[in-house]
Amino acid sequence: MAVMRAHCGEALFRAYQGQKDTGEPPILATRSLQCPQLATLSVMAGQKRLGLTGRLPVEDTFLVGVSITGVSNHEVLSKGRSWTKGGFAADSTRIYQLDDELQIDIREPYQIVDFVIPRASLDALTRDDGRRRVRNISCPYGVEDQTMAGMARALLPYFARPQEASPFFVDSAGLTVTAHLADRYGDSVRPQETAARGGLTRAQVLRVQEMLAANLKGNLHVADIARECAISWQHLIREFKATAGCTPFRWLQRRRVDLAKDLLRRTDLPLGDIALQCGFADQRHLTRVFHAMAGTTPAIWREQNQS
Repeated sequence: MAVMRAHCGEALFRAYQGQKDTGEPPILATRSLQCPQLATLSVMAGQKRLGLTGRLPVEDTFLVGVSITGVSNHEVLSKGRSWTKGGFAADSTRIYQLDDELQIDIREPYQIVDFVIPRASLDALTRDDGRRRVRNISCPYGVEDQTMAGMARALLPYFARPQEASPFFVDSAGLTVTAHLADRYGDSVRPQETAARGGLTRAQVLRVQEMLAANLKGNLHVADIARECAISWQHLIREFKATAGCTPFRWLQRRRVDLAKDLLRRTDLPLGDIALQCGFADQRHLTRVFHAMAGTTPAIWREQNQS
């Protein structure tokens, strides 16, 4: 299962919703880092959710909010007193350290994607990658960060369709975000301190592709693949694209679509059966990814290409 219960993320969700029981929170969590879960949650504050949230849980954790929509009037309070206030634009990023009793005064509807990053996740990242420990991550309030905005928007559809979010995809996204935040906003990491590394060998690339092709549903974790190739997961994510021309998850999606094309061309199998054989969650998932990569639907592609 790609969607897992994450204690910190769930507590934050309850605080946002005023401690009300609103069912399963929309949380995606990675388990590849050997530390408390790194979670991502989507929060949409509508007219019924305006006002002061519950107090966010006090933990040694960073809350990184990426706005999907902009807000003109927003305030964060610490122990009941105003801590920061003002508006922020769509696709902007904010970082809070949850070492105090923070509350958010929601004064107008908006939508955000929150990345919940325990300090232990940062420690595991720097330890595994041979870098100095990052004591803190911080940024100007509402900073423009296209990487974070892109990752938030890429994850957004999977909160509504969690069955389509494979562990491999969630791992890759979460680990990439953590590395980006440490590199760009960490207080002790400098570019010259990061060891220069070469790309992957051809044997390593082929082994990654072999493992992905053997598990089209993407139920492998990034750490498992990296361990099999005798490299760190950071090196795998960073260098696979440089060597193979695309990210591992993009390669997996292409492989799924190529296999679907072969079955569409050679067989009369129903689209639902083809979707399952190619590692998609269902026919709708197949159609969405196929159209994005091939420019047409599987049904139309079959009509045009079947002998």
